[in-house]
Amino acid sequence: RVVIIGGGAAGTAAAWALTQRDVDVDVEILECAPALGGVATTERIRDVSLDESASSSCVINDGVQGGATSYANTLALMRACDVAQPHWVNVKVSFGKGANNWKNTCESALIASLAKDVKKFKRTLRWISRFEVIYAFISVERALRMHGHSKEFRDRVVYATTALFFGTGNQTKNVSSVLLARVFNDDRLRLYEYDDERFMSSAPRMFAFPEFGTMYGNIGDAIVKRGGAVTVSARVTAVERGRRGARVTFIDASGAKRVRECNKVIFACNTEQSEAMLNAGSGTSFMERKIFRNIKYYDDVSVTHRDEAYMRRHYDVAEDGSDMYFIKTYDDDASKVEMSFDLTAYQPFAKGASGERVYQSIFLNAADEAAKWTKDDIDPGAVVLTKWWRQFGHTVRHFTRAVPFWRFVQNKRRTLYAGSYTLVNTHEIAVLSGFAAAHRCGAPYPFPDDDLAAHQFDTYLAINHGVKRRR
Repeated sequence: RVVIIGGGAAGTAAAWALTQRDVDVDVEILECAPALGGVATTERIRDVSLDESASSSCVINDGVQGGATSYANTLALMRACDVAQPHWVNVKVSFGKGANNWKNTCESALIASLAKDVKKFKRTLRWISRFEVIYAFISVERALRMHGHSKEFRDRVVYATTALFFGTGNQTKNVSSVLLARVFNDDRLRLYEYDDERFMSSAPRMFAFPEFGTMYGNIGDAIVKRGGAVTVSARVTAVERGRRGARVTFIDASGAKRVRECNKVIFACNTEQSEAMLNAGSGTSFMERKIFRNIKYYDDVSVTHRDEAYMRRHYDVAEDGSDMYFIKTYDDDASKVEMSFDLTAYQPFAKGASGERVYQSIFLNAADEAAKWTKDDIDPGAVVLTKWWRQFGHTVRHFTRAVPFWRFVQNKRRTLYAGSYTLVNTHEIAVLSGFAAAHRCGAPYPFPDDDLAAHQFDTYLAINHGVKRRR
């Protein structure tokens, strides 16, 4: 019997894999929210220019913006659960404003002025790839400095691009340089073609997810149909682990205290929550505490709004509304960013009755950066949704003192860990981590005939669990 704590991308992937035919496992998801999906939710928002009726509102996907062609396991799982096909787009991005503006779809004065850096970057990537063992412990910032790249190129081009496409936020310069090289050089991972003249020569092909409410509803239905159990509105309070098994205590939707006895527990929630549950139960091991200490969390906030004046004040916005992603760098520290998205251009269902566009602006690291935020410049009357998020940071410590040590706690003390925090913050990594946890519980990898998906799974399993796939 396996209990999975958390019903987001990682938890549902693990449960679905464990309910495959011929897998002798009794599995149950315990999810604290009233629906599956974790941070990925579908929200109904009102049209600020009309009344409050349902006909004057629209829905948006929140928490996860989209995926890349390399999201092979995510796409395979969606197909297996009869989820609607995603909406594919060629992503157009506007970086910076005014003299510092550049776009991935046309030439710009900024990129032309950084021509030497752009050409040199190819050589830098080659060095990092050649000496990965060394560069794994060298941050992006230090590697770019070592190879003589200018501060303007680092801040306005490399950090901004990486922060946007790989979800590294304001910790981008602290990311392991090997990760940067992999996403540029690896045919299976990269989002776009590096161009030694324009840096990016194409609009990356990406997809917007179908409505998360329906998508995770389908996945949950598939889990239950195949014999698994899903319990929502279940707040886990303690986890005890012993020689004879594990014991999970939770409060159900009615407020009653419940207990599940099991053989293994998969923590598919963040490490702060996992640590609290374990400390309320039988405690943590030395190695678990070491890993938990080296994963740092930050408080971010997203504001969904219809304030086009704010967007034009802080970003270069195309008149035809074709730009989808926007990056703003701060004047006093260009390595730090704010991001905004035109959801109407990206998500096919994010369109209101009045025709007003729906934007979402992201503000990072409240503890250190809130004084820089332009959040208060957004017209309060145009705000339709505000959410706070607890996100882990892609720090050097994360990559050097947490990621390499997960293998020493996976499948130990009746416990497995699954979630994007085990590597990098993407939906695909979350799904991979769920499949890996299920694999360690006896489930076969579900997509062995998909070469890209299987390669990514094998790579993740080796990095995070230190084992090879059973064939």
